[in-house]
Amino acid sequence: MIRFPESMSAGAALLAEIERRSGQQVSACYQCGRCTSTCVAAFAFDYPPHTLMRLLQVGMVREVLASRAAQLCLDCMTCSTRCPMEIDVAGVIETAKLVADEAGLKDTERDLRLLRRAFLSNVRRHGRLHEASLLIWFNFRTHNFMNDIKLVPLVLRKKNFHIFPPRIKNRRQMLRIFQEINRGGKG
Repeated sequence: MIRFPESMSAGAALLAEIERRSGQQVSACYQCGRCTSTCVAAFAFDYPPHTLMRLLQVGMVREVLASRAAQLCLDCMTCSTRCPMEIDVAGVIETAKLVADEAGLKDTERDLRLLRRAFLSNVRRHGRLHEASLLIWFNFRTHNFMNDIKLVPLVLRKKNFHIFPPRIKNRRQMLRIFQEINRGGKG
């Protein structure tokens, strides 16, 4: 488990770990603000993307790991695409999310993190998203058992609804994708 820094040297060690895992040099960011100006979710963040990068640069890693921005990032990659220094800002933020999860950080966006993990687990298990099992599992884990009960009659009327997940062709290839991601340290 990753421990949070109590000193600047520990903050530097966490930053080095984020840089190593993301493959990005955070210090290369010169605060132009393009990442923030193009971020579609910045309005909901406590720190916009360029500020997250600056917090990392000055060793305030704990603030980044605990931020709502690190949990609410949509992973749309717009910030990375617009960066004139070609920094994968979204990759840095995603790595910060992973480090926060490993550190056991409790945050106000717990349910969002849980949904993100459940989504990936569902795709890994079934080869594609199976909405029914995702919703049931998520509602069970968040103790909102009756959360989507009003939707059941509407969903059952749809012809393309599957109670059981459909099988995909070449499931082994999909599993290899997840294995490759895990080998790269991002799974």
